[in-house]
Amino acid sequence: MRRAVAYAGVAALLLTFVIAAADRIFSLTPGLDARYSQGDRPAPAVARIDTPPLSVAVAAAPVGGGFTVTWAGQLWVPRTGRYTFAINADAGTSLFVDGHALFDNVRLPAVQFASSEAALASGAHAIFISYATNGRSPRVDLMWAADGAPLAGIPASALQPRRVSRLRLQLARSIDPARAALAWIWAFEFTALLILVFAAIGASARSTLVRESLWRPLRWILAASVCMNAAGLWWGLPAQWVQIELSPPYIIDAWTQRFLHGWYDAYPPIHFYVLAAALSPFLVLRGAAHDLVYGRIGHDAMFVVTRLVSLAAGAGIVAAIALIGARAFGRRAGLFAAAAFSVVAPFLFYAKTANVDVPYVFWFALSMVFYLRVIESLRATDFIAFAAAGMLAIGTKDQAYGLYVLAPFVFIGRLWQSHREAQHPAPLLRAVLDRRLIVAALAALVLFLLCFDVPFNFSGFVEHVRFITGPGSGDYRLYPPTAAGRLALLLLTAHLLRVSLGWPLLISCAAGVSIALARPSTRVVALALLAPVIGYYATFVNVVLYNYDRFMLPVCVILALFAGVFFRVLSARRYLAPIVAAVFAYTCLYAVTVDVLMIGDARYDARAWMLTHVSPDDIVAVTEFPELVPRLDGFRTIGVATVPELAREQPRFVVLNADYARSATPGSPWADLVSSLEHESAGYRLAASFRHPSPWPWLPAAHPDLVGDRRSTVVLSVLRDINPTTEIFERDGSAR
Repeated sequence: MRRAVAYAGVAALLLTFVIAAADRIFSLTPGLDARYSQGDRPAPAVARIDTPPLSVAVAAAPVGGGFTVTWAGQLWVPRTGRYTFAINADAGTSLFVDGHALFDNVRLPAVQFASSEAALASGAHAIFISYATNGRSPRVDLMWAADGAPLAGIPASALQPRRVSRLRLQLARSIDPARAALAWIWAFEFTALLILVFAAIGASARSTLVRESLWRPLRWILAASVCMNAAGLWWGLPAQWVQIELSPPYIIDAWTQRFLHGWYDAYPPIHFYVLAAALSPFLVLRGAAHDLVYGRIGHDAMFVVTRLVSLAAGAGIVAAIALIGARAFGRRAGLFAAAAFSVVAPFLFYAKTANVDVPYVFWFALSMVFYLRVIESLRATDFIAFAAAGMLAIGTKDQAYGLYVLAPFVFIGRLWQSHREAQHPAPLLRAVLDRRLIVAALAALVLFLLCFDVPFNFSGFVEHVRFITGPGSGDYRLYPPTAAGRLALLLLTAHLLRVSLGWPLLISCAAGVSIALARPSTRVVALALLAPVIGYYATFVNVVLYNYDRFMLPVCVILALFAGVFFRVLSARRYLAPIVAAVFAYTCLYAVTVDVLMIGDARYDARAWMLTHVSPDDIVAVTEFPELVPRLDGFRTIGVATVPELAREQPRFVVLNADYARSATPGSPWADLVSSLEHESAGYRLAASFRHPSPWPWLPAAHPDLVGDRRSTVVLSVLRDINPTTEIFERDGSAR
């Protein structure tokens, strides 16, 4: 398999060079020679090459007001036959083929549409078009059809500004099918390479877990975790219900710009690179199989691929936690820690979406594996691996920097201890200037430059930094930078940890921290593991002065390790083992509510109701973002944001996400609109309401964002967007 992929890759690479060389030698510039003039005065830019559609070209004319344009060149006719030419323009237009007039100054404002036929042999024919407009919304569309086929626009590839030989034209046209064939070859090659890479990574991880005697029990934890994370993977498709997800259009746009020319996003580029690699077969096929990529099947397939990347990253996090826990606190503690993190509610959600949150936490968890190895052995390779994984985490989501600010101090302390034990002079200075630490710092710097594409896209890097330090963070601040504000932020953080973990698991984590710190044998490693949490809170959360549950995912990774300590202690005593089982049973139900409600999201029922109650002529109004309401494709929709707009448009139905609407600023126009709908004072009555109840209503202290009343106006979790209360209002007196 590997040899076949290697041979295919070499062949594809050689074919790529051959086609690129042929394209450079034989390629032709498509389009027609255009000359613009304005009255008796020549235009400032009198000549250029225009390509169809010509309406787009004249809309960007180099002159303003009324003007005249002529297009001249060569028309390539693929086969002999009788051709129909049609023209639709807003002013006098002429068309000559081989000097014969098919249209001569046809004034289409009166005619609107004109057609003419001509018998043409295959090959090149001279074409000349003239068009004059008064400058008001210029329009000129030229179409053709062979032997009674439906009319279609003349493609740019059929037009040349200069006459070329038949052989040259045929050679140039043969490049397109060769390029399409090459696209398929590279698509299969990229797919095979990705399979081999993931297989190699999986084999390496498995061998490490086997060596640590973790694989046999961990595989069951991984299987259960993957199943929970995969449930609802298709949530919302083909609509996009996930907020700030790196959807395929974002990746295609970045790929089109090659991540250069000032490209930037709110997030760093690393996960864009990863998703571009995962979507490479689709990206390569864009020109050869447009419908496959951009049709319904291609759309859904690309979304699933991007989400599968997060699913794989989630499995990697669970495996890394098992390794970290086993190395720090013992094999059983590591397995318990992996199981504990696998039932963290936000993890179940983000492990099935294309957001950057689970991928950056994966790189963080991987870096922590090498973090402990550094503390244990001080090997240079572990220093470098830690720096690389950490920089990949930062390059996936900027805020990860806070997880690493205290790592140099931990390493310097460990190096100081090592030099002191070896009785070296000036151990602290030696630790600070240690070659291993310097090499790791240089590796991190190089990776930083590469991750953020600083050498080749410096302007994009600057804009990214400007955004995240400006509107990307300042606009979300919840608390003032005062003592009272920071205390409120700390209490909010405790609340987010509680709703992310649930009371039983949070108490287990706190108990594990106490046990690990109390025992001399585990105190040092416990403090080392808590250092990323302290640094993260102090240098990121406490700086931006707001918090969300997804921000707590790396903190939950560390806390799960201490839950493993607590469960290990309890399970060592048989009479306390049922407590462990009870905690996991409760937390599993607490977290799996995410999956159950995603699969049975009320918006599916709302769409089904609309398909039976909304006619094709009815207008449906929405007041919120598309990701907050049911799928509305197939319906005539408009957006309304105020009561006057609603009164003016008079739609038959209004669809409202009642949970999200509660976050409307009191007294704002949108809040007034929502209030008028809810109180049925705007001429609309509630026709249907949808929200699925908790799957286990008897579960105490269930996740408030999933099954609570959602009355808080401050939204701290996108889990609140799962299974939203969807209300459909109908205009009073509407005919039935």
